[in-house]
Amino acid sequence: MIAMTFEELGGRALPPLIGLVAGGLIAWVFAHWRRLRERRRILRGDARDTVVIHHHLLHRDNGAAVLRIRSLGQGELRHVVPNGHLASIFRARAEAITDRDTLISMVGAEGSYLLETLTGFVCDRTANAGFDHDLYVMAPCCEPQSLAQHQPITLLLIAASDLALFEAWPAARNVRVEHGSDGARVLTLINLARRHRAEQETLAKLRQAGKRTLHVETMYVLDLALDKRSAPLATRDIPWGRFEGVLKQLSLEE
Repeated sequence: MIAMTFEELGGRALPPLIGLVAGGLIAWVFAHWRRLRERRRILRGDARDTVVIHHHLLHRDNGAAVLRIRSLGQGELRHVVPNGHLASIFRARAEAITDRDTLISMVGAEGSYLLETLTGFVCDRTANAGFDHDLYVMAPCCEPQSLAQHQPITLLLIAASDLALFEAWPAARNVRVEHGSDGARVLTLINLARRHRAEQETLAKLRQAGKRTLHVETMYVLDLALDKRSAPLATRDIPWGRFEGVLKQLSLEE
């Protein structure tokens, strides 16, 4: 009687037990694979699952233009862009950048939604009180491995008045920086400055003609109160020889 009872219970319990063990094994394999993939990404510098905010400060030191880059915070991509579809589109566009164009495309309806979402993230992280307000250009970029060792998705913030310096290569070439690798960011700012001017001219013409500007903006100009103070760390000239190939591609130097 007892043996029959155990046999019957064992027959009923065996399938769920096998399912439980199999499920646990599959979950362990998946978690191990995911960690391995994350490790491989880190080893090659791919940090596109992270969104960082960089504030660009432009100062004058004995007549020389000095660019200092300060981080204002970061967040996981899935938290910064909660909508799974938009987050997937954002990462795919970040992976599509090139040496010649490190700005992440914000074209179309999805780009407009992304800009709105990123604006909320920036304003949430930079809501400082007591600092002077200014107009800042916000645009996302991602410098590839050929230009930068670490590749997160970066939200650029730079005062619109400072961005004008990067419209001309001779002026941008002589900017001093804290790290030699910041030359990649200077190239990004050159591209941003040119696009910003062209986009503002297009928007002005459309508005003057009474036409819609829906989905035209690929970068936003935000009214922010940011701390412009910085410690006077040592600066250096940019070793442009490190970026010789890109400079030729951009026709900045022969």
